[in-house]
Amino acid sequence: MKTTAISTGKANRLYWLGRYAERAYLSLHFLRRYFDLYLDGNEVDFKTYTNNLGPKLDGKLSFEEFSKLYIFDPKNPSSIMSSLKGANDNAILLREVISTETLAYIQLSVCYLEKLKEARADQAVNLLQKITDYLLAFFGSIDEKFFNDKSLSIVRYGRFIESMDMHMRFGYRFDVIREVFDSLLQLKNLENRVFDSYRLDNFDFMLNEYAYARNDESYIKDMLQLVNSLVVI
Repeated sequence: MKTTAISTGKANRLYWLGRYAERAYLSLHFLRRYFDLYLDGNEVDFKTYTNNLGPKLDGKLSFEEFSKLYIFDPKNPSSIMSSLKGANDNAILLREVISTETLAYIQLSVCYLEKLKEARADQAVNLLQKITDYLLAFFGSIDEKFFNDKSLSIVRYGRFIESMDMHMRFGYRFDVIREVFDSLLQLKNLENRVFDSYRLDNFDFMLNEYAYARNDESYIKDMLQLVNSLVVI
Protein backbone atom coordinates (compact mmCIF):
# COMPACT_ATOMS: atom_id res chain seq x y z
CA MET A 1 0.00 0.00 0.00
CA LYS A 2 1.08 3.56 -0.62
CA THR A 3 1.76 5.73 2.41
CA THR A 4 2.18 9.16 0.83
CA ALA A 5 1.70 12.29 2.93
CA ILE A 6 -1.81 13.71 3.24
CA SER A 7 -2.57 17.43 3.43
CA THR A 8 -4.37 18.75 6.51
CA GLY A 9 -7.38 19.78 4.40
CA LYS A 10 -7.74 16.35 2.84
CA ALA A 11 -7.26 14.65 6.21
CA ASN A 12 -10.05 16.79 7.67
CA ARG A 13 -12.43 15.84 4.85
CA LEU A 14 -11.58 12.13 5.17
CA TYR A 15 -12.15 12.26 8.92
CA TRP A 16 -15.56 13.94 8.62
CA LEU A 17 -16.58 11.66 5.78
CA GLY A 18 -16.06 8.76 8.19
CA ARG A 19 -17.88 10.51 11.02
CA TYR A 20 -20.93 11.59 9.06
CA ALA A 21 -21.35 8.22 7.33
CA GLU A 22 -21.03 6.36 10.63
CA ARG A 23 -23.47 8.77 12.31
CA ALA A 24 -26.08 8.10 9.63
CA TYR A 25 -25.49 4.34 9.86
CA LEU A 26 -25.79 4.21 13.66
CA SER A 27 -28.74 6.63 13.74
CA LEU A 28 -30.60 4.21 11.49
CA HIS A 29 -29.69 1.33 13.79
CA PHE A 30 -30.86 3.10 16.96
CA LEU A 31 -33.99 4.40 15.25
CA ARG A 32 -35.04 0.88 14.27
CA ARG A 33 -34.64 -0.28 17.87
CA TYR A 34 -37.05 2.39 19.08
CA PHE A 35 -39.45 1.83 16.20
CA ASP A 36 -39.58 -1.94 16.79
CA LEU A 37 -40.64 -1.28 20.39
CA TYR A 38 -43.23 1.17 19.09
CA LEU A 39 -44.66 -1.43 16.67
CA ASP A 40 -44.76 -4.07 19.41
CA GLY A 41 -47.19 -1.88 21.34
CA ASN A 42 -44.72 -0.58 23.91
CA GLU A 43 -45.12 3.01 25.01
CA VAL A 44 -42.14 4.70 23.41
CA ASP A 45 -41.23 8.31 24.02
CA PHE A 46 -39.09 9.31 21.06
CA LYS A 47 -37.88 12.24 23.13
CA THR A 48 -35.47 9.77 24.77
CA TYR A 49 -33.83 9.19 21.39
CA THR A 50 -33.61 12.93 20.71
CA ASN A 51 -32.25 13.72 24.17
CA ASN A 52 -29.48 11.17 23.70
CA LEU A 53 -28.38 13.14 20.65
CA GLY A 54 -28.98 16.54 22.27
CA PRO A 55 -29.99 19.20 22.85
CA LYS A 56 -32.69 18.11 25.29
CA LEU A 57 -36.28 18.87 24.33
CA ASP A 58 -39.26 19.76 26.48
CA GLY A 59 -42.52 17.90 26.04
CA LYS A 60 -43.34 14.65 24.27
CA LEU A 61 -42.83 14.15 20.54
CA SER A 62 -45.33 12.29 18.39
CA PHE A 63 -43.79 9.86 15.94
CA GLU A 64 -44.75 12.11 13.03
CA GLU A 65 -43.06 15.12 14.66
CA PHE A 66 -40.04 13.03 15.48
CA SER A 67 -39.63 11.66 11.96
CA LYS A 68 -39.91 15.10 10.41
CA LEU A 69 -37.20 16.54 12.68
CA TYR A 70 -34.83 13.58 13.13
CA ILE A 71 -35.08 11.73 9.85
CA PHE A 72 -35.76 14.29 7.13
CA ASP A 73 -34.83 17.78 8.37
CA PRO A 74 -31.51 18.80 6.74
CA LYS A 75 -31.23 21.79 9.11
CA ASN A 76 -31.24 19.61 12.22
CA PRO A 77 -27.61 18.46 12.79
CA SER A 78 -28.93 15.35 14.57
CA SER A 79 -31.09 14.17 11.66
CA ILE A 80 -30.25 11.30 9.33
CA MET A 81 -30.63 13.61 6.34
CA SER A 82 -28.13 16.08 7.82
CA SER A 83 -25.59 13.29 8.40
CA LEU A 84 -25.99 11.96 4.87
CA LYS A 85 -25.61 15.41 3.36
CA GLY A 86 -22.52 16.03 5.48
CA ALA A 87 -21.03 12.77 4.20
CA ASN A 88 -22.01 13.66 0.63
CA ASP A 89 -20.42 17.14 0.80
CA ASN A 90 -17.10 15.66 1.90
CA ALA A 91 -17.33 12.73 -0.52
CA ILE A 92 -17.80 15.10 -3.49
CA LEU A 93 -14.61 16.95 -2.56
CA LEU A 94 -12.82 13.59 -2.26
CA ARG A 95 -14.18 12.16 -5.52
CA GLU A 96 -10.69 11.60 -6.97
CA VAL A 97 -9.61 9.80 -3.80
CA ILE A 98 -12.61 7.60 -3.13
CA SER A 99 -13.78 7.07 -6.76
CA THR A 100 -17.08 7.98 -8.39
CA GLU A 101 -18.49 4.52 -7.71
CA THR A 102 -17.93 4.87 -3.97
CA LEU A 103 -19.39 8.39 -3.96
CA ALA A 104 -22.50 7.05 -5.71
CA TYR A 105 -23.54 5.00 -2.65
CA ILE A 106 -23.77 8.18 -0.55
CA GLN A 107 -25.62 10.04 -3.30
CA LEU A 108 -28.06 7.14 -3.69
CA SER A 109 -28.72 7.31 0.04
CA VAL A 110 -29.50 11.04 -0.09
CA CYS A 111 -31.77 10.68 -3.14
CA TYR A 112 -33.62 7.72 -1.65
CA LEU A 113 -34.24 9.53 1.64
CA GLU A 114 -35.53 12.56 -0.27
CA LYS A 115 -38.08 10.30 -1.98
CA LEU A 116 -39.21 8.83 1.33
CA LYS A 117 -40.42 12.25 2.47
CA GLU A 118 -43.59 11.54 0.53
CA ALA A 119 -44.33 8.32 2.42
CA ARG A 120 -46.17 8.03 5.75
CA ALA A 121 -43.80 8.19 8.72
CA ASP A 122 -44.27 4.54 9.72
CA GLN A 123 -43.89 3.37 6.12
CA ALA A 124 -40.73 5.46 5.69
CA VAL A 125 -39.01 3.81 8.65
CA ASN A 126 -39.73 0.35 7.27
CA LEU A 127 -38.06 1.40 4.02
CA LEU A 128 -34.90 2.82 5.61
CA GLN A 129 -33.09 -0.54 5.44
CA LYS A 130 -32.14 0.30 1.87
CA ILE A 131 -30.06 3.25 3.10
CA THR A 132 -28.31 0.97 5.59
CA ASP A 133 -27.49 -1.34 2.68
CA TYR A 134 -26.10 1.58 0.65
CA LEU A 135 -23.94 2.67 3.59
CA LEU A 136 -22.59 -0.85 4.10
CA ALA A 137 -21.75 -0.94 0.40
CA PHE A 138 -20.05 2.46 0.78
CA PHE A 139 -17.90 1.23 3.68
CA GLY A 140 -17.01 -1.91 1.74
CA SER A 141 -16.09 0.13 -1.33
CA ILE A 142 -13.85 2.40 0.77
CA ASP A 143 -12.01 -0.66 2.10
CA GLU A 144 -11.70 -2.15 -1.39
CA LYS A 145 -10.62 0.90 -3.36
CA PHE A 146 -8.34 2.84 -0.99
CA PHE A 147 -4.73 2.10 -1.82
CA ASN A 148 -3.35 4.64 0.64
CA ASP A 149 -3.40 3.10 4.11
CA LYS A 150 -3.21 6.53 5.77
CA SER A 151 -6.29 7.77 3.93
CA LEU A 152 -8.23 4.64 4.86
CA SER A 153 -7.10 4.95 8.48
CA ILE A 154 -8.31 8.56 8.75
CA VAL A 155 -11.76 7.55 7.51
CA ARG A 156 -11.72 4.82 10.14
CA TYR A 157 -10.62 7.29 12.82
CA GLY A 158 -13.76 9.26 12.05
CA ARG A 159 -15.88 6.14 12.22
CA PHE A 160 -14.36 5.01 15.53
CA ILE A 161 -14.74 8.44 17.16
CA GLU A 162 -18.36 8.67 16.04
CA SER A 163 -19.04 5.10 17.13
CA MET A 164 -17.73 5.77 20.64
CA ASP A 165 -19.70 9.02 20.85
CA MET A 166 -22.98 7.47 19.71
CA HIS A 167 -22.71 4.28 21.77
CA MET A 168 -21.94 6.25 24.94
CA ARG A 169 -24.92 8.52 24.30
CA PHE A 170 -27.21 5.50 24.00
CA GLY A 171 -25.81 3.72 27.06
CA TYR A 172 -24.21 0.71 25.39
CA ARG A 173 -22.10 -1.76 27.35
CA PHE A 174 -18.58 -0.85 28.43
CA ASP A 175 -16.99 -3.63 26.37
CA VAL A 176 -18.47 -2.14 23.16
CA ILE A 177 -16.84 1.25 23.87
CA ARG A 178 -13.57 -0.39 24.91
CA GLU A 179 -13.39 -2.53 21.79
CA VAL A 180 -13.84 0.45 19.48
CA PHE A 181 -11.26 2.49 21.40
CA ASP A 182 -8.74 -0.36 21.27
CA SER A 183 -9.25 -0.53 17.49
CA LEU A 184 -8.50 3.20 17.31
CA LEU A 185 -5.31 2.73 19.32
CA GLN A 186 -4.13 -0.04 17.00
CA LEU A 187 -4.44 2.26 13.96
CA LYS A 188 -3.29 5.59 15.42
CA ASN A 189 0.38 5.21 14.51
CA LEU A 190 -0.39 5.28 10.78
CA GLU A 191 -1.21 9.00 10.98
CA ASN A 192 -0.26 9.93 14.52
CA ARG A 193 -0.18 13.70 13.89
CA VAL A 194 -3.98 13.91 13.90
CA PHE A 195 -4.23 12.91 17.59
CA ASP A 196 -3.83 14.87 20.80
CA SER A 197 -1.65 12.40 22.70
CA TYR A 198 -2.38 13.89 26.13
CA ARG A 199 -6.16 13.64 25.63
CA LEU A 200 -5.82 10.16 24.17
CA ASP A 201 -3.96 8.95 27.26
CA ASN A 202 -6.44 10.73 29.53
CA PHE A 203 -9.41 9.11 27.81
CA ASP A 204 -7.71 5.71 28.08
CA PHE A 205 -7.16 6.27 31.81
CA MET A 206 -10.73 7.48 32.47
CA LEU A 207 -12.39 4.71 30.43
CA ASN A 208 -12.72 2.07 33.10
CA GLU A 209 -15.55 -0.38 33.63
CA TYR A 210 -16.43 0.68 37.17
CA ALA A 211 -16.79 4.39 36.33
CA TYR A 212 -18.71 3.67 33.14
CA ALA A 213 -21.10 1.23 34.84
CA ARG A 214 -22.19 3.96 37.29
CA ASN A 215 -23.65 5.85 34.31
CA ASP A 216 -23.05 9.14 36.09
CA GLU A 217 -24.31 12.01 33.95
CA SER A 218 -21.31 14.26 34.60
CA TYR A 219 -18.87 11.41 33.84
CA ILE A 220 -20.57 10.62 30.53
CA LYS A 221 -20.62 14.32 29.64
CA ASP A 222 -16.88 14.63 30.35
CA MET A 223 -16.13 11.49 28.34
CA LEU A 224 -18.16 12.73 25.37
CA GLN A 225 -16.29 16.05 25.41
CA LEU A 226 -13.00 14.19 25.63
CA VAL A 227 -13.71 11.70 22.83
CA ASN A 228 -14.64 14.54 20.52
CA SER A 229 -11.32 16.27 21.19
CA LEU A 230 -9.03 13.29 20.49
CA VAL A 231 -8.56 14.11 16.79
CA VAL A 232 -7.21 17.59 16.04
CA ILE A 233 -7.44 18.25 12.30
